[in-house]
Amino acid sequence: MPNIILDIQNIHKRFGDQHVLSGIDLSIHEKEVVTIIGSSGSGKTTLLRCLNLLNEPDDGHIIFEGADLMDPKTDLDHLRMHIGMVFQSFNLFNNKSVLENCTLAPIKLLNQSKEEANEQAILYLKKVGMQEFIHQKVNRLSGGQKQRVAIARALCMQPKIMLFDEPTSALDPEMVGEVLSVIKTLANEGMTMVIVTHEMAFADEVSDRIVFMDQGVIAEIGTPTEILNTPKEERTKAFLKRYRNSSTS
Repeated sequence: MPNIILDIQNIHKRFGDQHVLSGIDLSIHEKEVVTIIGSSGSGKTTLLRCLNLLNEPDDGHIIFEGADLMDPKTDLDHLRMHIGMVFQSFNLFNNKSVLENCTLAPIKLLNQSKEEANEQAILYLKKVGMQEFIHQKVNRLSGGQKQRVAIARALCMQPKIMLFDEPTSALDPEMVGEVLSVIKTLANEGMTMVIVTHEMAFADEVSDRIVFMDQGVIAEIGTPTEILNTPKEERTKAFLKRYRNSSTS
């Protein structure tokens, strides 16, 4: 088994009186793709945002490459540079070009020269099929194009792990395939990824393991076949039944 790159230990998160995460334990191995599924409000996105402390857990530990992100002595900004994040709403700078969006952080945070950052950005924009748009303003792009730029931007920081928060939920149906295709390519190339998704066929195809969350806990975890075809927990069975009924209606 490859090395554990991210180790989540007994994570709790509350928003007021609401206990959103209740003792989450999960280990992510190098080159592994883990998808997280579950109903709205189950804690999926909160868990993902805790992994780079966009949401700070109330209790527990998050160990990234041997360093505890919850330790005040940890250089959090340095470690965050190695954790790529792709949001459902893109979070791009609309007043800047595609190329500028991809080079801003490497120049500022990695101290790359403009020439080096441009060369690297063009390489990753080619990877996601956006090389023709490098000088286009982001606000002129479609949703699917924006999300591919967001993926390229994250890759420009050369992360050791990528976090995807429902990367297709804001897209029109015809745009979904082009974004999922990029993520599948990354999976085939060995990128370590944690993906919150409601696309079950995609989860089945790309995942090494699937995590099913319900009411702030991991109710079941296993291979795609175990979770999607032969789930053990009644909560998992009920969720999949609801999902399949809604997708065929």
